[in-house]
Amino acid sequence: MSQAEINKLQAAVAWDSKGKKLGDVNDVHLEKESGIPAWVTVSLGLLNSRKHYVPLANSRFEGDDLHLAWTKNMITDAPDAVSSVELSPEEESALIDYYRLRDEAAS
Repeated sequence: MSQAEINKLQAAVAWDSKGKKLGDVNDVHLEKESGIPAWVTVSLGLLNSRKHYVPLANSRFEGDDLHLAWTKNMITDAPDAVSSVELSPEEESALIDYYRLRDEAAS
């Protein structure tokens, strides 16, 4: 993925799996080994300044919109991550388990 494509992704508006607008994508986080975008952070509204990590797995990009494969409730309830720069191995593992990404990779 080119830097221009990553920049476009970072400027996207995020939507949940039910079509509910979540807000702007804050950051795009790349997988360490491959450099492929794996996570985005999204703030869910004016009163919620916490950045929520959401996997890009099973998501689709249409125009300026990023349609995530998760509901707003699931994103809201996801484990907290301290850093907005890089996930620690423990944080990433907790998020992978929460979003059941290991189950998906095994099937």
